[in-house]
Amino acid sequence: MRKASYILITIGFIFISCRKDELKDHVWIGEYSTNDDREYYFSEENLISFENEEWVAKGVSLNYGEETRYGNQEMFSEQIVFNEDWTEEDPIEIYDIQTVGGDSLVLRSPNSDNFHVYRKLSEIAKRSENIDISGKQYVWSNNHFTDTIYFKENFEVLRKSSVQFSAPWQRIEFSGYDILFMYGDVPYVIQRKVGDTIFAKTFHKENIEHKFIELNKNVW
Repeated sequence: MRKASYILITIGFIFISCRKDELKDHVWIGEYSTNDDREYYFSEENLISFENEEWVAKGVSLNYGEETRYGNQEMFSEQIVFNEDWTEEDPIEIYDIQTVGGDSLVLRSPNSDNFHVYRKLSEIAKRSENIDISGKQYVWSNNHFTDTIYFKENFEVLRKSSVQFSAPWQRIEFSGYDILFMYGDVPYVIQRKVGDTIFAKTFHKENIEHKFIELNKNVW
């Protein structure tokens, strides 16, 4: 009996160690959150990484908060706990690691049918130059649509396709990645600028390449 228990513990230790190796030194960008019945989809405006045996996360002011959060994972546990010393302003966050495979990470809220899907960012997605978008207008195109967008200096974003559209925008730097958030949308990874064109990428169900071509005149 003791031998069998020892074997099971050893197998469990190896399994968790291998899983941690899959997660180690990678940055994971939020894709979406939903439930088991797929009754809704919400953008996951959050980034997480596993560095030096510690989980690190950062979101935006209107979702998760923009302060860097730190989480722990016990040695034989598949559970991550952020804000263990929680307050009303910084509530505790608990997630079970459901799956890790390829470029995908799925975290589940305990005792819930809600789960959160993340995608692994590649090293080549890191930005090495300073790119300013504040107060500028762009033609925004991808393989689904073309629009005109305005990143106002007061951190409000407007789109020509909808006179009703207005949302906050925010940028954060996380482990060398330049991330653009437009509230209610998936995160955008700003990768590079060539001439007047900024190239970015999103990861909602598919990888989508975006181009933002700067306009030299006011169209609003």
